[in-house]
Amino acid sequence: MKRKRLAELVREEAEALQGAPAPREEEAGEAPPARGLEAPSPGERPLPPYLTYVRKECRLRPDQLDALTALARRLNRERKGKGERITENTLIRWAVDLLLKKLELETGSDGKEVT
Repeated sequence: MKRKRLAELVREEAEALQGAPAPREEEAGEAPPARGLEAPSPGERPLPPYLTYVRKECRLRPDQLDALTALARRLNRERKGKGERITENTLIRWAVDLLLKKLELETGSDGKEVT
């Protein structure tokens, strides 16, 4: 029996949840259609948030990954299971948002550097 890739398993699970045909493979740099953002019909479970994100691979140093793991565990312990689980990927998305916000504040909305 051929082993399935994780992406195939996730896609099958999403199809089972949505009852929709399989989405086409996104081309490089193309954002996927907004899935899971519309209100689910009665009896349907909404898509998990991670299925709405675009996959992007990132290489980290071992010390960075260890620090992210420790921080995610600490934050999850502190919040005592309330809300969504915080993962290393959640922290990376937060860091990217902060970086982009900082860049936007420094350059202004027109893209020119503020002095």
